[in-house]
Amino acid sequence: MAVAVRDFLAADREWAADLIKRHSGGITDVARLGELLDPLALDGLVAELDGQPAGLATVSETKDGGMELVTLHADPPGHGVGSALLETTWQVARASGHRRLWLVTTNDNLDGIHFYLTRGMRLATVHEGAVDRDRSSVKPEIPERNPDNGVPIRDLIELELPISEDDLEPPRRRFPVLDDLNRLPLASFVHELQRLFEGAPQFLESLGAERPFADDEALIDVAFEVAHELPEEARVELVEAHPRIGAAPDTVSTASYAEQGYASESPDDAQTVRAYEELAMLNEIYERAFGFRYVVFVAGRPKTEIVPLVERALRNDREAELRRAVDDTIYIAADRLANLRQ
Repeated sequence: MAVAVRDFLAADREWAADLIKRHSGGITDVARLGELLDPLALDGLVAELDGQPAGLATVSETKDGGMELVTLHADPPGHGVGSALLETTWQVARASGHRRLWLVTTNDNLDGIHFYLTRGMRLATVHEGAVDRDRSSVKPEIPERNPDNGVPIRDLIELELPISEDDLEPPRRRFPVLDDLNRLPLASFVHELQRLFEGAPQFLESLGAERPFADDEALIDVAFEVAHELPEEARVELVEAHPRIGAAPDTVSTASYAEQGYASESPDDAQTVRAYEELAMLNEIYERAFGFRYVVFVAGRPKTEIVPLVERALRNDREAELRRAVDDTIYIAADRLANLRQ
C-alpha cells in the first residue's frame, strides 16, 4: 500500500487523540524534561494508507534552531508509515532552515530507539533520571516499569539528526554506529546486539558491561573472551539462541534464513531432501548426547555439506564441543556485523 503524507488538520484531532491514547496509556499529554506538552495543539503531519489516516507526527520548534519531533505513532505498523513521517518531517525541517531534528524517548522504548538509530539518528545524550523527575513533578501516571519488556522507566534518550543543506535525504543505517552502541543504556545495547547473536541476554549483558569498544574488531574480540568466561548455563543459552540447522524456514530469523541458504534450495532436489532427513536425525542424537543444540558457522555451505560436520562433532567430548559451538556463534555474529556495515 502506498503511503501519502499531508498536513495535520483540525478535522484530524479526534482521530489523533484516539491514536495517541492507544499508544500512551490513555493520556494525550507528553511529559518531557519537566514540561507537559499537548501534541494536539502542535503542528504536524498525517500519513495515510489508501486514503485512511494511519500515522501522526507532531513537531515543535526549539530555541536552539532545531525542530523537535514530539510524537510519532503509526497504526497499523509495518507499512512504512513511521519511516515516511520521519523522512517528511526531516524534509520540512530542512526546508524551514532548522539545523537539526531531535526527539526524546523513554529508555524502555527499545523498538523505537532501534527505529530511530537505523534511520540516521544519533544518540545526543542520556538524561538520566529525567523520567523519574517528570513522574514526580508533571505526570504521575507514567508507569514505573514497561509492562511488555520489564525495563524500569527512568531515563530519557535524546536522539538527533543533523540537517545540512547538502543532504537531499536523511541517511539510513542497517546497524547503529559503534559510538552509539557504546553509550546506549544496557537494555538498548542488548536489544541491538540480538540481531547478531539471536538473543542470549546473559551473554549480551556481560558483553555490554565491557564497553566501550574501540572498534567492531574489538567488540568481537571481547565477545570471545566474555563468552568463554561465562558459567556453563549462560554458554549453553548463547548456543541455544540459534535455530537448529535445517529448522523450518518460517521459524528462523531473517539473518539465519539467508545464512542457511533457504532461498536457493529446491524442494524437489533429492540430495537436499535427504540432507534434511539426516539433519533431523543427527540433531536429535546430538542434543541427546550434549544437552545443547548443534550450531555451526554455515558460511554459505549447503546442508549436504553440513551433515558430515555434525557426524564429526558427535565424536567430540562435551566440553570441546561446547567451546567450538560458542566460538561459532561469535564467528556468525562477526560475519553478520561485517555485512550490516556494508
